Amino acid sequence: MTTVSSSAADAFIERLPKDVRFVLVHGPDEGLAHERSKGIVRKRLGEAIDPLRLVRLDGDALARDPGILSDEAYAIPLFGGARAIWIDAQGRDLVSALTPVMENPPKDCSIIVKAPLLKKGTPLRSLFENSNDAAAIECFGDESKTLTALIEKEARAAGLTMTADASAALQELLGEDRYTSRHEISKLMTYAINNAEVSVEDVEAIVSNVSLSGVDDLIDETIIGNMAIVVVDAAEYFAGGGDCEQLLARLTARLVLLYRLRVEIEQGRTFNSAWQILSARASPKSRRAINEATEHWTRHALGQQVADLREAAARIRSNPRLAGDLTIRALLTLASKAPTRGT
Repeated sequence: MTTVSSSAADAFIERLPKDVRFVLVHGPDEGLAHERSKGIVRKRLGEAIDPLRLVRLDGDALARDPGILSDEAYAIPLFGGARAIWIDAQGRDLVSALTPVMENPPKDCSIIVKAPLLKKGTPLRSLFENSNDAAAIECFGDESKTLTALIEKEARAAGLTMTADASAALQELLGEDRYTSRHEISKLMTYAINNAEVSVEDVEAIVSNVSLSGVDDLIDETIIGNMAIVVVDAAEYFAGGGDCEQLLARLTARLVLLYRLRVEIEQGRTFNSAWQILSARASPKSRRAINEATEHWTRHALGQQVADLREAAARIRSNPRLAGDLTIRALLTLASKAPTRGT
């Protein structure tokens, strides 16, 4: 039984025990959960992941047919070698699918499950925490110490050093999402590659304020239905190498938050009260967009949009060459259905 805190997770993954066959990666930071899940896959399969040795499954598919997991887990690989199954739980209860496989572990096959934050005692979390060959890893937003380590690691990899002021300035601009933070750090290192040291001026010249812009802007404009801005922001996001799957995962998480806020509001609470009860976190700009969205979306409509986004994510995984087009279509479809003040 292994429960790994968010602060200890990176070190645990770096020295991932061989006897840990099943790993649950869960938490509110979608980017960090995605990165850590991918890191575990690489630990098991190597840096150059062979697509023939990796199976991607989503929670909706397993909820409809739990037997799919057993079929994949016990399949005999054509060319031998270790395999991995990476599951995006999408908030689904996968205990019935996972239990028989965890009770009879397949040979040379690891199973990684990415999920939103699961409270202590949740069946899926308990399944992993109570198994001898499993681990449950938490993923919370980066704190100052973690961000410092991430920045130093990326700088060393680029052969650069940073002044203390530059590191402090960079941390002020980075948000809570690991994926977006890493993208901004990588962009900075590329910009300063011909310098011996990264300066504050370099940071100010190239790094966006992640907590106030970028992917959050795109999500904000999508949920309030600003179609024209969504088109522009989506083009900028993908031109900068944005990840389709990551974007849809964060957008889905935002819709789930909206749904939970609507539940509280419909029970008679104000937006601010509901926000505090749910311990929600967002930049001031995003919070204003969320507040506006809760005034116009209904619970039923939000539930339908979450289901539609999950289907879109499944189509993207099946058609990676069309990922960009399919993602933009999903964004525009959602934005077009966003209720507005005049409706």
